[in-house]
Amino acid sequence: MMWGSGLAPCPLDALTWGSALRGQGARPDPFRLRGLVAAALLALSACVTTAPRVAGSLHTGRLSVHAEADDAMGRPAHTDTGSFELSGSADTGQLVLTSPLGTVAARASWNLPDHRIELDTGSGVRRYPSLDAMMQDALGESLPLAAMFDWLEGKPWPNAPATPLPVAPANPTRRAFEQLGWTVDLTQFADQRLVTADRATPPPALRVRVKLDAPEVAASAASAP
Repeated sequence: MMWGSGLAPCPLDALTWGSALRGQGARPDPFRLRGLVAAALLALSACVTTAPRVAGSLHTGRLSVHAEADDAMGRPAHTDTGSFELSGSADTGQLVLTSPLGTVAARASWNLPDHRIELDTGSGVRRYPSLDAMMQDALGESLPLAAMFDWLEGKPWPNAPATPLPVAPANPTRRAFEQLGWTVDLTQFADQRLVTADRATPPPALRVRVKLDAPEVAASAASAP
């Protein structure tokens, strides 16, 4: 999904969700929904079903996913960026991806007790057996969505082991931990509301950066209908 070129200094109105299919008549990228999201968005024809946010936690901001080149899959390096709204909890929640024009490009919703995990991209609603499978289709990469509720609050997910990383002499203010195969860096969480997570394996190597909205912006979003 060629959303753009990173969180800063590129302004959000220069970013788009999604990536086009690879050529006229060619087979789409293996991560098919990424192309479907982009095609719908670029044509401004997507009609993603709107729904109220889910009660519980609320996180809004900008999301950047950088994937290194994967030679085995024939995929070049790419960085995908856009805005997001994550509400609810790991058990029952919603993730909304929104374009710079205010168009909802995709909406994921899940209720694990009811065994319901769905993704609406405007071309139909798809159902999945797991959050990982849904995120793979929504973003083209498998991200630990359940853990991100806690990571975005500056703490490890309580449902999996986490290992605090020691402070390095070159970076005495570093605050980070390892969990689920990811290195989560919270060094800039307190003053810049920035969370960075890196995963080396399996390929492709990934870097996820989340720039959360300021507290007053999040509070305004929470009070909006």
